[in-house]
Amino acid sequence: MVPLDYPTEPLVPLRGSQTDQLRVVRGCLLTMIFVSVFLQRFAFGFGKVTVPLGLFVNLAVLVLLTLLRRTNVDPLRSSLVFLFIAYAALSVVFSAGGGTLTSVIFAATMYIPFSLVLRSGDALFMDCVRVYRSMVLICAIAGILQFLLQFVTSNSLLFTFEGYVPSAILLQGFNTFAHLTYGSPLYRSNGFFMIEPSTFSQFVGLAVIIELVFYHAGWRLVVYVVALVLSFSGTGMIILALVPAILLSRRSYRTIIALGFVAALALATPQLWNMSLYQERATEFSDNDSSAHSRYVAPAALIAQYQLPRTYELLFGVGPGSITPYGKLLPYDSSDPSWAKVLFEYGLVGCLLFWPMLIVAVFGNAPSIWLALALMIGFLTFGGEFLDPRLQTLLLVFCVLPKGTAEHRSVARRTGGWREGSAAITATQRSLSGSHATKLRL
Repeated sequence: MVPLDYPTEPLVPLRGSQTDQLRVVRGCLLTMIFVSVFLQRFAFGFGKVTVPLGLFVNLAVLVLLTLLRRTNVDPLRSSLVFLFIAYAALSVVFSAGGGTLTSVIFAATMYIPFSLVLRSGDALFMDCVRVYRSMVLICAIAGILQFLLQFVTSNSLLFTFEGYVPSAILLQGFNTFAHLTYGSPLYRSNGFFMIEPSTFSQFVGLAVIIELVFYHAGWRLVVYVVALVLSFSGTGMIILALVPAILLSRRSYRTIIALGFVAALALATPQLWNMSLYQERATEFSDNDSSAHSRYVAPAALIAQYQLPRTYELLFGVGPGSITPYGKLLPYDSSDPSWAKVLFEYGLVGCLLFWPMLIVAVFGNAPSIWLALALMIGFLTFGGEFLDPRLQTLLLVFCVLPKGTAEHRSVARRTGGWREGSAAITATQRSLSGSHATKLRL
């Protein structure tokens, strides 16, 4: 099953160099996904600044595609991006609490690409969906195996690359080696390749949404759910709040009944699934030492204490990069979810510039609204996503870069159904290209 707006092949016939260029575009997008999934632990250090490998790859890919003239600049989005970046640069000078130019440079690097859109015919959306689905399946299986293998071996390589790969090329400060509970000899699954269990759960949660939106729920969904459970992380499960709405919109009543049966079985056998751990995590919001408190409660306390009482800071922000040092003033850990970071560092004025830019870039003619909603939920609720190249990659390849053409949407409106729309589009392509049609498959 494919989205109504996006065929797996371009609508126009491709010959010669056009085919080669489309293959280059496809390779570039899939490289971005590969690095985001499998190489997210790696980085380059420049003094006190550490830059994730994914950020370099994303920039290199977009520069290459731009030089090959496979991207266009969206006028509205580029204007919104310019306004926010210009405001961020000025806030370094005029912010009351001071700001760092490094933070502004990172922000510019992250969001200038949001002004770009792939040329018509280059939006290989379903190729990206299929590859992401397969890559996360590998990580899900690896996560299940690593959880089981820890019962027979204590080799730390199951969970961390520290000691096996030079520390200079690894991202630091992440909870890759996470105990199941305090003092437990067991560890939570991180999918082997991913930076920590919470990130693993986020990527798997998105794969669940993809499975339900674009494919029939099958054995892959079972693997994803088991992996999600073994991550013992609630962050990925936040995305699953979309599942009931997706199933109802598709009238997937059998799937609803099956999931209800699985949920009832899980509740009836809580010891088998360590359900008590999830019950404990649900009460962590009041625990100052928990990740839930750090991500969802502490940032609000930080804003209430250091920003709300001061009108200038409330309007214009404390300054780029300031939320981390101010968070250290609290008697407990505080994370930096995007909603808090933008408000604290850039103020209400910054929010009025940033959020419309992001919403227009992510939702404007997005190939899949469900996928865009899932990624936006992650952007709002997970910690550190404002400057996270892993999430930037997913936003770019699934929402920002691929946009439907007027011809795609016209066929979609005439056909009135996902499968029918896909068939009509494919028929249109065949009639245009005849025996010379080029089909790109995985």
